[in-house]
Amino acid sequence: MPQVLIVEDDERQSLMLCKYLKSQQYEAIPARTGQEALREIHQAEVVILDVNLPDMNGFDILAHIRESKNHIPVLMLSVLSDTPYKVRGLKGGADDYLPKPYDLVELEARIEALIRRKNYTEQLQFDALLINRTEHQVKVGDQVLDLSKLELDFLWYVAQKPEKAFSREELLENVWGPQFDGVERVVDVMVVALRKKLGRNYLETVRGIGYRFNPAPMTEAES
Repeated sequence: MPQVLIVEDDERQSLMLCKYLKSQQYEAIPARTGQEALREIHQAEVVILDVNLPDMNGFDILAHIRESKNHIPVLMLSVLSDTPYKVRGLKGGADDYLPKPYDLVELEARIEALIRRKNYTEQLQFDALLINRTEHQVKVGDQVLDLSKLELDFLWYVAQKPEKAFSREELLENVWGPQFDGVERVVDVMVVALRKKLGRNYLETVRGIGYRFNPAPMTEAES
């Protein structure tokens, strides 16, 4: 079930959109403020972002998302339908821009298109790190890394949601699969191997939880 973060401060609009998306087999995650949206973004596959929010505007939230190297698809909503606002949103990193009022069926079609496009490309890039799942290739700069399928699957899974902390149990369930009957220690072994191959600490330890993907780790020289 695709997870959609709905960043909308208007309670009526938010409830209506959440209800409709749930009826279309989406998991709707509501957020009423920019700060709440930034806290919840790691849970989502797509963001529906209103421009006008009480604590910060949608353009600033979008900038924060892209500056953090998060490539999650973002669809902006706004009563500001003039071309300059659309251009600002799209040039700022939005994948789509839909003026209010909008048709729910059209909005859902646009969400579906964003998810389809995201799944089709199967590629993530964070500065020097490029993960291409379609071609089974991972590069750091110009260097192609020799990764096993399981290593690539692990890296792809955590890199899709930067900064989210994953438990070892969740990683075993979603990377190794529910049929795996080994021990959690294999997750730690995987992380050690990937850190060595990647050369930077893209995989950070989260004490008491497990691991998270850091899209912009420092080199040893920088640290």
